[in-house]
Amino acid sequence: MAPPSPEPDAHEPSPSLLRLRCGVQHYGWGRLGAASLVARLAAANDPDAGAEIDPARPYAELWMGTHPAAPSSVLLPGLPGGDLLLRDWLARNPAALGPAVAARWAGDLPFLFKVLSVGKPLSIQAHPDKDLAELLHAMRPATYKDSNHKPEMAIAITEFRALFGFAGTEELKDVIRSVPEVVGLIGHEDAGKLMAIKGYHEANDVKSSLQSAFAKLMTASKQAVSEAIAKLKVRLDDESKIRTLTEKEHLLLSLERQYPEDVGVLSALFFNYVKLSPGEAIYIGANEPHAYLSGDCIECMATSDNVVRAGLTPKYRDVQTLCSMLTYKQIFPEILRGVPVQPYVRRYTPPSDEFEVDCCLLPPGEVVVMFPAPSPSIFLVMTGEGEIQVDSMLEGEKAKEAIWYKEGYILTACM
Repeated sequence: MAPPSPEPDAHEPSPSLLRLRCGVQHYGWGRLGAASLVARLAAANDPDAGAEIDPARPYAELWMGTHPAAPSSVLLPGLPGGDLLLRDWLARNPAALGPAVAARWAGDLPFLFKVLSVGKPLSIQAHPDKDLAELLHAMRPATYKDSNHKPEMAIAITEFRALFGFAGTEELKDVIRSVPEVVGLIGHEDAGKLMAIKGYHEANDVKSSLQSAFAKLMTASKQAVSEAIAKLKVRLDDESKIRTLTEKEHLLLSLERQYPEDVGVLSALFFNYVKLSPGEAIYIGANEPHAYLSGDCIECMATSDNVVRAGLTPKYRDVQTLCSMLTYKQIFPEILRGVPVQPYVRRYTPPSDEFEVDCCLLPPGEVVVMFPAPSPSIFLVMTGEGEIQVDSMLEGEKAKEAIWYKEGYILTACM
């Protein structure tokens, strides 16, 4: 059981707009130094004077929320130390969540808000559904530290590239016809089953054939994978002299340079190659394979860090779990562009109860009113400056690339 909520501190102020100090994750795939949007936002967010960006260090993710892997703190100058963990502040101020959120999510923030700066492809991965998350956490808590699911939405800030979901049958057949290195790993029997798929086949039959072939690829021996990738690289280098390589082929060569001898290089052929323009988004549900490749994005998800990985990573790989958990749906992801809800504001609403995102693009000299909602919000100013007035505040407070926690507003991302 959770400990009882502490009594409010008599010296703790309770403003309606609270500034956060947010955590940074320095994963190896992040952009280096000031080239990273995460680094620039983190430096602007740090209230300590003289915050410096290390040019040799990757700045991958800025986390805004209560997750213990990188929890945010509320800046409260009246308290000893000057700040308090956001989760602890919510325990002292449960009304800030609103009654529905407080009751359903046990007094915690239901979402985790992030900014990502991707300089190198992330792992081939998927996020388990709620039941599987609970099972993995119970069986291997040291590896799977969360029992929660992790539906998420990524909104592109710059041109953004990703792999998502399994490619359609005709594209997969083309892989079988034109990439002998893959056929050598999955075997002629599984390759033949994929080639034999017709439009009238039952979905379960298609899933069975695709799952068998994908599992054969992902569980091939390291030596076999290394030899196949070496042959692929030589063949594409030779063919590039007499024809123009496809986008997918260029992608494979790029992945090979960054992750040599990694089965994830070949598995990319099984997935849709997705390119997002700024403002476009994709929703990633449970048990769907994906990998971010490059660019900056805003990401919002349920409060969880549950990831099952199987390629393009030096981290722990759980290939058997990944291959067994995937849906094997062959659907190109829906590209979300947000729905206008008022002048200058677009709303991204995923099929998930934990979050939604508003994007406000405000021209110089204009004003927008964000209407109250009975739920908690995190407000991120990406660029520019202006005045923010909240509830009964008499004076505008300057905001420049600042991060805030605000009760009473919908989840908002201002880009």
